[in-house]
Amino acid sequence: MKLKIFPKVFLFTFSMMLIITLFAHCLIFYIAPTQDVLITSNYVTNVGAVSYSEVDMQQLITNTILQSFPISFLGCFVISFIFSFLFSKRLTSPILSIAKTVKEMTELNTDAKIEITSKDEMGFLADDINQLYRSLISAIQHLEIEKENVSKAEQEKLDFLRIASHELKTPVTELNATLENMILGIGEYADYDVYLPKCKEAVEQLGKMIKDILSMSRLHSDGANDCEQDISLKKVISEMCEPFKLIAETKAIRFVVMLENDISLHISEQLLKKALSNILLNAVNYTEAGKNITVSISGRSLSVINECTPIPPEHLKHIFEPFYRTDYSRNHDTGGNGLGLYIVDTILKKLKLKYRFFPLSTDNGMCFTIQF
Repeated sequence: MKLKIFPKVFLFTFSMMLIITLFAHCLIFYIAPTQDVLITSNYVTNVGAVSYSEVDMQQLITNTILQSFPISFLGCFVISFIFSFLFSKRLTSPILSIAKTVKEMTELNTDAKIEITSKDEMGFLADDINQLYRSLISAIQHLEIEKENVSKAEQEKLDFLRIASHELKTPVTELNATLENMILGIGEYADYDVYLPKCKEAVEQLGKMIKDILSMSRLHSDGANDCEQDISLKKVISEMCEPFKLIAETKAIRFVVMLENDISLHISEQLLKKALSNILLNAVNYTEAGKNITVSISGRSLSVINECTPIPPEHLKHIFEPFYRTDYSRNHDTGGNGLGLYIVDTILKKLKLKYRFFPLSTDNGMCFTIQF
C-alpha cells in the first residue's frame, strides 16, 4: 500500500532529525575523549605540605557521555517527533485541502472552491486553481448553451424541411393531376384556355415557395451573414414604402408614412430590407379597401399598423411558425404561403432585434413594432 503525503513527509523529516541527532552524539562521543586536557588539583595539609592529583579526562568524558546519552537521545527524540509532526502538518494541510477540493472539481461541483489561508506560493497556487476552475465552469456552461442552441437549430431545420416537403407535395400533386386530366381531355379539363392559366399560376406559386425555402436555407447557414454597414433607417423606410404605396392605392388603401426622427444603425441592410419588405407586404395583403396602413418611427422604435380584423390569440401564438396560416382560403387569394412572418422572425433574431406583433387596444387592427 502506498503511503500518503503526510506520512511520507513526517517519516522523512523525523528520520532526518534522528540521523542528525545520532550523528551529533556519535561525533561528540568519538572526538571529546581525544582532547588532551589535564586537570590538576592542589591540597594543603595541616603540616603545610602541598599534594597534587591528576584526573583522567578521556575516561571522565567517556563516562559522562555514556551516562547522559539515554537522557539526551530521549529528549532529542521527543523534540524531533514534535517538530516533525508540526512541520509535516503545516506543510501538507494546504496540499491535502487542495487535493480534496480538486477531487470535487473533477466531479464538476460548481460550489467547489479552495480556501486560501496564506499568501505564499501555496496561496498563489490555490488562487490560480480557483480561477482556472471558474474559467472551466464558465466554458462548460457556454458550451452547454451552444449545444442546446445548435440542437434546437438543427431540430428547427429538420422540422422546416419536413413541413416544406409536405407543403410542396400538395400543390405538385394537384398540378400533376390537372395536367394528366388535360392530356387525357377528361371533361372540363379539355378546355385548355381555362386550365393552362391555372397551371401557370400554380407553377408561379411553387416557384415563389421554393425561392422562399432556399432563402430560409441560406439564412440558417453559417455563411449567410451579410456585411454590416452604417445606414439611415429613415432613408431605408422612405425608399421601401414607395412601391407599397402604389400597391395600396390600387386596393383603395390609405398608406401613411410618419418619419419624425431618424435612427442610425450599423446592421445588414439587405437582411433588414428583406424583413421590412415581408412586414409591409403582409400589411398590404391583409388590409381591406378603405382602411389605413401607418408606418412610423418613434424614439428607437419602428411601428407598422394596419387596420384589419385582429388575429385571435390562438392563432397569434403560432403566427411565426413556418407555413402557418390563419385562413387557408385567404392564402390563395393573396398568394401567401405561410413563410412571410417566419422569415421575418428568423431575420430579426439573426439581427438580434426585439419585436412585437400584437392587436391594437381598439380592436381595429394589428401592430408590428421593432426595437433598435
